Amino acid sequence: MKERESAPNYTAEELNDLFHSGALERIGMGSRRSCYRLRRGGSLCFKCYKSEDEIAEGKDPGKLNPRKLEPSVVREIEKYRFDERRNTCCQEYRYWKNLKLRVPAELMSAFPETMEIVKTKSRGWCLVEELIENEDGTPIVKFLSAWRKADESGRKELLSALDAFESMLVQHTVRFFDPQTIMVQSVGGGFRLRVPDFEPATRTLIPIDVVFPALTRAKIRRRFARYRKTLGL
Repeated sequence: MKERESAPNYTAEELNDLFHSGALERIGMGSRRSCYRLRRGGSLCFKCYKSEDEIAEGKDPGKLNPRKLEPSVVREIEKYRFDERRNTCCQEYRYWKNLKLRVPAELMSAFPETMEIVKTKSRGWCLVEELIENEDGTPIVKFLSAWRKADESGRKELLSALDAFESMLVQHTVRFFDPQTIMVQSVGGGFRLRVPDFEPATRTLIPIDVVFPALTRAKIRRRFARYRKTLGL
C-alpha cells in the first residue's frame, strides 16, 4: 500500500495494511493501548488496543522477566477492542468532539488538533490523530521531567502555566483528567502544555460527575493537588 499522511482520514483497509506491512513503528505503550507512527516519519499518531503479541510482551517489553498484564486488563482489551461504545479510542474521540464545541480555543489547543477513528479488522477501533512533537521534531517530555530539569526561573514559568491550565479545566469541567499526562512541547523558544493522551470515560456504570459538574471540578482540583506533591509543592 502506498503510504500517505496528508490527513487523518485513513480507510479501514489502508490502516489495516499499515499494521500488517510493518510500516508502523511503536513509539509509546500504556497499560491498554499502544501508539505508532510511520517508520518514514510523518505528522500522525496511530493509537489502538494492544495486539496479542504486545499483550504477551507484558508490562516491561524487552526485559528478561517482563511482568504479565493483569487478567482484568487483558479481558478489557479483548472485550472492548471492537465495542464502539466502550472502546477507549472511541470514547476519547467523542469527548474530543464535545470539547471542540464548548471550550475556548486556548484550552482546546492543549489537545490534538486533528483526530479520527477507524475500525480495522485486526486491531479493532483505532485513533488517527496529530503527532505532537517539539518544533525541532524531537519527542515532547512529561511535565514532571521538564520540572526536574528546569532552573528556578523555568520552574516558575512551568508552575504558572500549570496553574492557568488547571483553572481552565475547572472552569470548563473537563472530566476524568489526569495531570500525569500533561506534556511540555518546545515551540518558538518557549513551551506549551499539551495533552496527547486522555481517557474521558469512567469504568463505573454510572458516571455521577456528568450529572453533577461540581463533582468534576472537585475531582480536578483534588488530582492537581496530589500531582503538585510529586513536584514537591
